[in-house]
Amino acid sequence: MVEEYQITNESVIRFHDLFRGEEEDGLVLVGRRDIGSYVSLPVEALEVIDLLDSGKTVGETKKVLEAKYGEEAEIEDFIEDMISNEMVHFVDDYEVPTTSQLQKDLFSGITKSHVDWMFSRYAWASYSILAAACLLMFAWRPQYIPHPADFFWHPWYSIAVGLTFLFGWILVAFHELAHLFAAKSVGTEGYFSLSNRLIFIVAQTNLGNIWTIPREKRYVVYVVGMAWDFVMVFFCLLLLLFSDSHLVHLPELAYNFVKAIIFIKVWGIIWQFRFNMQTDVYYMVANYFKCRDLLGDSQARIRNFLSRFIHRVEKTDFSNTPPSEMRAIKLYTPLYFVGTVVTLATYVMRDLPLIVLQVRRALDGVLTGYAANPALFVDAVILIVLTSFNFGLLGFLVLRPRWQGIKQWLKGASSP
Repeated sequence: MVEEYQITNESVIRFHDLFRGEEEDGLVLVGRRDIGSYVSLPVEALEVIDLLDSGKTVGETKKVLEAKYGEEAEIEDFIEDMISNEMVHFVDDYEVPTTSQLQKDLFSGITKSHVDWMFSRYAWASYSILAAACLLMFAWRPQYIPHPADFFWHPWYSIAVGLTFLFGWILVAFHELAHLFAAKSVGTEGYFSLSNRLIFIVAQTNLGNIWTIPREKRYVVYVVGMAWDFVMVFFCLLLLLFSDSHLVHLPELAYNFVKAIIFIKVWGIIWQFRFNMQTDVYYMVANYFKCRDLLGDSQARIRNFLSRFIHRVEKTDFSNTPPSEMRAIKLYTPLYFVGTVVTLATYVMRDLPLIVLQVRRALDGVLTGYAANPALFVDAVILIVLTSFNFGLLGFLVLRPRWQGIKQWLKGASSP
């Protein structure tokens, strides 16, 4: 894109309305609440912003800084960095465009006073008790421990897959709603979006402005999704227990459906311990260590190690990384491998068995044929269509953020 501005000594720079956090280790968080974009700046950089925002030109600001610090001030690169991070509103009369998505406030009618009770001391005590009760229930009644076959709660696999796919989003919404309400309780907001983690389709709550709230309050937002998951698992286990004790009557189909919910929710909780992805538990750890990109830095450290043996692997320079952050990266690296093990275990213990069971059912139906068993054949065909749709949606989510790059690559490959 051709730039429509030029920074000179006569330029007047005006910033957007910027949030400023508290100083931590010589850095201050600065950013825009409306797009949820933030950068960490040295304390001295705030003086540059204040001088420019007061109406002084770039040249006048440089003279003030040179007179104060006794050395030449070069602030053009800093201004360009702030422009690239969409912090600058105007350069002279040119309005710098904002391309980032504006933050949305879902459930704007719900305020802190409406949801505070869900995150009170008594509420957290209840969540903890119910989580412990779930673990005790699994130990007492191991038959309730979920198995891949529990996912197929209906005799027709296509119905089980289709309805569970739809109901699964309700379960996901329940988890993400916990994050949204918790964000409301600490004075910020968020919105839902659809994305992918490796080969998994995920719904997520975007909480771009969470950096504006005190660090100790962020834990509430991060952990509450799992807390609500445990609440749902507990009541599902209670239903199974009451049914098996003949205190309530659950039809076989309803009983199996409850087991399917437990299967989905338990694996959803396990998912959060994939330290090789940006999960709720990851954000808790990163918040504790005061790191903005602990995952990316840990991956870079692993690549640095691999570069000793694979020369084409690019190294990352950590020489300017603060010692406290470097310690955090070193401590987190083993957890990254723990997360990789959890991911592989999920493939082996959940995803692979589910795929095998579906492939078996599809093959049985197709090979048996419509004439021999119409129900089995129709079930198989619908199952194949639903599975194809699921993988198609995954492919779309994977390719969507890369589509412009793919089009440019195809255009370059086709040109002579």
